Amino acid sequence: MLVLVGLVLCLVSADALTAFPPKFQVGKLNGDMVVKCNTSVQHVSWTQNGEPEPMAEMVAEGRTLTILGLDLPATGNYSCWAGPVLLDTTYVVVSSTGKEGMNVSCQAESYRGSFHCSWMGPRSAVFRARLTRSDGSLGQWVPAAGRRGRFSASLADPSFCPFAEELRPMELQLEGLSDTSYLNFSFHFFIRDIVRPDPPQELTVQRRGEQLHLTWAPPASWPLPKSYFALLYRLQYELHNSTQVDRYVEGMEELRLQERVRRVRISCQDPYANPAWSPWSTWQDVDAARQSQLRAQ
Repeated sequence: MLVLVGLVLCLVSADALTAFPPKFQVGKLNGDMVVKCNTSVQHVSWTQNGEPEPMAEMVAEGRTLTILGLDLPATGNYSCWAGPVLLDTTYVVVSSTGKEGMNVSCQAESYRGSFHCSWMGPRSAVFRARLTRSDGSLGQWVPAAGRRGRFSASLADPSFCPFAEELRPMELQLEGLSDTSYLNFSFHFFIRDIVRPDPPQELTVQRRGEQLHLTWAPPASWPLPKSYFALLYRLQYELHNSTQVDRYVEGMEELRLQERVRRVRISCQDPYANPAWSPWSTWQDVDAARQSQLRAQ
């Protein structure tokens, strides 16, 4: 399921960050910003991105630095010093103001309260995500993995109960940070709306006289008991004339076929929630399975 979210980052070309800095502040473009040095030292000096002569117009008063008219060249790493000793560092960025959007896709393999989200973003940005759990508590920030502008994060709600009705949606907060700009966005969703099971497992094919006997098992990640967490199975088999046939089975994990089948595969879905089918299992070759069965005898 795709969750469409309007996310933007205003960026200029510069060296990309590799992680969120321990301390950062976000200001409005062309507004004033006050940065404080966390120290007991009364008189400090300041640098911007390691340069003793910052590009920003600023006023220093003791441990406080006021940046006047914050613009993109004025963003970056502000460090306070006592002589050669580094005392504190604050990364300064501006809030994003663009209007472009991008897609965030979230998916859960079952009702265990864990899920995975992915999205596209600017290559020079870093992202992190945090979950507001079903009991209202905040989870820890999870750094997003990023490669060539594609980002992803896996999160979990340990308080999530798969047997209870979802009365309130989960909230996912997403933060993005570049060398100049910052984004903060939250969106809400229910686990039931993003569930897509893994493929069924242990699909076996046996020839019994004129019949073909198929058996399988639910995905290993799917919760139990089966009577409560039912699955609808979709079997697709291909005849020797290349015709493909679909059969749907609910409440069973076996099927008998009379047709002359060349190969078969299987998928599944939760029949009571948003109908997202699992990926297909790999094709099972019936003739190969028959030969294996004969060797076993």
